[in-house]
Amino acid sequence: MLKTVLSKLMMVLYFVFGALILEAVAFHILGMGLMPEYFWYNFSIIMFIAILIFIIPNFTAQYVIYTIILGVQAILIYVNYSLYVIYGDLFSIDMFRLIDEAGAAMTSDFIYFSVILQLMLVYISIVILGYFMLKKSKKDKIKIRQHYSIFNVILILALQCFACTYYIDERIYINNLADINSSDYVSSDTFLMNTSFMKYNSYSKFGTYGYFTNLLLGMNDKIDEEIQNATINYFNSGNIYNTSDVFGIDSRNNVIVIMMESLEWFCFGDGNYDPTLSNLSYELTPNIYSLIYGEDYLQDTNNMNIDNDSLIAKNFFSKSKTNYSEGYAILGNYPVGETLADIAGKNYDKSLKAFNYSMPGVLSKLGYNTSYVHSHVISFYDRDQTHSNLGFENVIGKDNVLDSNGDPVYKGDDLKWDHWAAEGDFARNAIDYIIPTDYNERPFYTFYLTVSSHGSYVNNENEIDCIRYQNYVVYGEDDCIYNEETTCWELNPNIPKEDLTYTNWFTNVLNNYYETDPDLCEELIYYQCGVMGLNEAIGVIIDKLKEYNIYDETTIVLFSDHYSYYNKLSNRVKGFDENDYSSIELNTIPLIISSPGLKEYNSKQTGVDDIKFIENTRFCSAYDIIPTLFDLLGVSFNENLYIGHSLFKPLDNYYVVDGEPTDMVIYYSNTGGLFCKNLYTYNMNDYVFNGMEYSEDVINLFNSEIKNVLTKMNYLHILNNNYLYSYISTR
Repeated sequence: MLKTVLSKLMMVLYFVFGALILEAVAFHILGMGLMPEYFWYNFSIIMFIAILIFIIPNFTAQYVIYTIILGVQAILIYVNYSLYVIYGDLFSIDMFRLIDEAGAAMTSDFIYFSVILQLMLVYISIVILGYFMLKKSKKDKIKIRQHYSIFNVILILALQCFACTYYIDERIYINNLADINSSDYVSSDTFLMNTSFMKYNSYSKFGTYGYFTNLLLGMNDKIDEEIQNATINYFNSGNIYNTSDVFGIDSRNNVIVIMMESLEWFCFGDGNYDPTLSNLSYELTPNIYSLIYGEDYLQDTNNMNIDNDSLIAKNFFSKSKTNYSEGYAILGNYPVGETLADIAGKNYDKSLKAFNYSMPGVLSKLGYNTSYVHSHVISFYDRDQTHSNLGFENVIGKDNVLDSNGDPVYKGDDLKWDHWAAEGDFARNAIDYIIPTDYNERPFYTFYLTVSSHGSYVNNENEIDCIRYQNYVVYGEDDCIYNEETTCWELNPNIPKEDLTYTNWFTNVLNNYYETDPDLCEELIYYQCGVMGLNEAIGVIIDKLKEYNIYDETTIVLFSDHYSYYNKLSNRVKGFDENDYSSIELNTIPLIISSPGLKEYNSKQTGVDDIKFIENTRFCSAYDIIPTLFDLLGVSFNENLYIGHSLFKPLDNYYVVDGEPTDMVIYYSNTGGLFCKNLYTYNMNDYVFNGMEYSEDVINLFNSEIKNVLTKMNYLHILNNNYLYSYISTR
């Protein structure tokens, strides 16, 4: 019997030893030290699993379970490392829904062989040790029938008591660190354990097993009456924001919001990277350029008294992924640790009207026709299940666009990942959804997500815009002709090869990068082809608005979802380390707003008329799009229901940089970290300073605003998961 017990204990000890070694590897490669702060909490969960392994009567079954669990741990460690390097993110339960999509998007750029080798060496060593133990057990002919002896039962109970004691003690200790009603609750480890809102910090404190246990426990979001009432009171106490008298719903402006995949400001430039945006160019993206400057400015660059109602946000920021940025701009927030499908998916009860505070929800109540249009398949990220529940009347993807005969325009291979349609062609095919034909009867709101500039940036025969625009990007209109039959720009056969001239854009790209990173020059060509497809699509939309004579009655918003992380393109162009996760400049991307009344508004505010466009320098993000649009449309709203602020609302929290007041606006990243314009933190204790260090007063203000944002997010999390919207006074 003793030999049986010792053999089974050795198998369990190998598992515990292996789990701790893998944990040490995880903490090392993620730069977290050696072990989690709450080591015994993590260790007690490992012991729970060890007891389950010990109970299994068959040695072979024990070994199989042992290797599977450690294998899953090793895989999760690698996934965490990959996500952290790419996004500064960590794996969470919601990502299980996205495994198919992630697999489709995976390329060799996301494979880190050195880390794979480290994990494989550790894992294989542990597996081999267990195998020798298994062989020894079989050689010694240990009898399993003795497994349930009194001695073994006592040992199991003792191990359970050990694990339970540490687990319960640690949870009680952590939960007693802060009162849920205290002002410091959101900066406490109690809040961290219960929500995991700050994933990197949570992982470093609780370890792999503790982190995922907390996430699983956090999925039970049913709350008691006291917290429910506190949530309702929080929203009912929110300020009702009323718009400036310059804008008004009486104008019944239409709204088109275009979220541009992976777009950077340097896409609209002359081939140089210039963070001041002084090099915007019409050469390759004339439609976007004219949206910013106004069409008249293209003909007369000295004419400043033109009616160009446009704004560019120079400090628009996103450290995010596509689905998160989209959620911010449609819902004003995104569920933490979940997907939209978890709260608004196929099991959602439409009678609850729980998301009537979303942008399409509010505008639907005001009589707008609301449409969501995506140039990829609509089932991606379960949008076919969720978006009608968020308030969209029409939900259209590449797979349900029909031609004039009622037949699918795109089918078969056209619907596969990275078989991107030409963005301009898609806009033409879907134009009656982007701009509904009943525009004279009611205003419309359309959210259009493009895909043509999605990575990876290689010569792909399945990406139509790459084929269509390659020659144009390199040689320009003078040396190319458009082939109507192939719908591609081809080199003019009448021009000798030696007489071909590069575009200014490509000349600058070669001058900047060819000697140091020649591959980048080629990747930028394919990337710019996708951007030109986007530019074509925007031209299609503008032309149709003008055909309908409603261009001057339409607000157009262009914004990017995130920087170009495929191939580390943005890092290389902007000159940032490939593992940078906290830089503001790296994550600064385009936001452009063209709307009737902007120039008049600016003139009233500043007394200045002779501007090309309004420059907004506030640190802002996709969280701010809904409040800004409500402001433009004259819609009052409960400020507590949205993370962001209108770009036209003066803020009253400032800190001083070089003698100038700077707004203290906080951005929460679902992929990790909290930012203001010059500071980053993942735990409200350690800080990365972008440019200079700041006084304790500034850091205290930073932390204070973080607490306000996290408090709001926590209440929004409760609101969404418990469908409490009907109890909220929104007007």
